[in-house]
Amino acid sequence: MGTLHAGTVSFEAIQVGDTLPTLVKEESQETIDAYRALAIPGERTNWKDLHTDPSFARQGIFGGTVNMGVATVSYLAQLLETAFPVRSILARGARLSMQARQPFRAGDVVSFTGTVVAKRHDAGQRLVDLELVGTNTLGDTVARATATVVL
Repeated sequence: MGTLHAGTVSFEAIQVGDTLPTLVKEESQETIDAYRALAIPGERTNWKDLHTDPSFARQGIFGGTVNMGVATVSYLAQLLETAFPVRSILARGARLSMQARQPFRAGDVVSFTGTVVAKRHDAGQRLVDLELVGTNTLGDTVARATATVVL
């Protein structure tokens, strides 16, 4: 089993059990705020946001601010980019599906890892199936995802 790299990956060389390079992300309130500003542009009046309003978020389901789930999906996409060309991730037939498991909070450091679980041919495409996991420093699974790339 080896570690995959975007510049050298090929369908023929990939084996079940191969891994992606680990991607480490440290979340801060500043990165959460910046992502929110990109995802939801413009000023809002009387806006209560569990991502960027600490006093409001403390009263909510997470007990404090957390990142937006789409930010976690973007980290998983970035992980895929370390191992596969962008065209393989965006091709027709490719997919990425994430399930959030634990809140990803300001101050958390999360390591994203991935493993090849299958490679197959389908409708003339060469597909690689992966399992992706984000784990914080406490050992909690923050996110779990499945992905398929087209090579």
